[in-house]
Amino acid sequence: MSGLGSLPRLLRVQFLPVIVSPVLVGAAVAWHAASAFQPWYLLLVLLGSATLHLAANGIDDVYDYLNGTDKLAEEMLPKDAPGWKPIARGVVSVGRAYATSSALYALSVAIGLYLSFVVGWWAILIAAAGIALSYFYTAPPLKLDYRGGGLGELSIMLSFGPIPALGTYYVMTRSLSLLPVLLSLPTGILTTDVLISHDMIFYDVYERAGKRTLTVVLGRSAAARLFTYLGVVAYSIIVLAVVTRVAPLSSLQVLLALPLFLKLADLEGKVRAPPEYGARTMLAFAHSVLFSLLLALGLVL
Repeated sequence: MSGLGSLPRLLRVQFLPVIVSPVLVGAAVAWHAASAFQPWYLLLVLLGSATLHLAANGIDDVYDYLNGTDKLAEEMLPKDAPGWKPIARGVVSVGRAYATSSALYALSVAIGLYLSFVVGWWAILIAAAGIALSYFYTAPPLKLDYRGGGLGELSIMLSFGPIPALGTYYVMTRSLSLLPVLLSLPTGILTTDVLISHDMIFYDVYERAGKRTLTVVLGRSAAARLFTYLGVVAYSIIVLAVVTRVAPLSSLQVLLALPLFLKLADLEGKVRAPPEYGARTMLAFAHSVLFSLLLALGLVL
């Protein structure tokens, strides 16, 4: 794998559904609350969010390499370990990765500016929050995911839940509301669960590199329990939203994803090797996306 063929791995295109999900939830909230739907604007928001997500993945790899984390991963993990990075393998240069990410950031900003002109300036202001969190997640001087205190996890929760959902809602309705923030919290929480599971793969590497993710700070056992607790919180938010009539009864169809969550919870303490953590991460990813798509569908029924 080299040249252009390695860029999909650098950008981790397979994880695009985790950013599509909160956008669809935001659009569904707009339809449920205000009967507002703008298909052309929704396509632009999806494109802008997708390019921002890909840019963030690329820049994350750049700074994880420059910070020394991915060099350690290449030394410590087996060659067939899940999640290997193309920069550390020498199949993508730092310069190419940075240039690719910069181009994607530029496209995302251009879309945000266009939507700001045609809809309102809150569009680019909301997008700016997502851009800043995505860049400084691993980039200096903030390096949020290296500092501990759950700053990296909070960034992920906001970036894959309330920020894109609120931005989409605003573009659809030209107004702001707490409703898309509330109803997209479970999507952000479950994406954070994906991150916690992912960090299990690199636990020893991160600990040695000084990357103080919440998984490293808490330890594997406590992080595994937190994974389950967060899932319970995500489901509870939707149930309470239905009980208080903030969300329609049809939103309870998120419970169709519950068997997958119970399977994930049952794996707590049973997964020990990087390949097993990799498989659990993909299962958590599938659960997060399924939950969010069911929620979006429930809001428009």
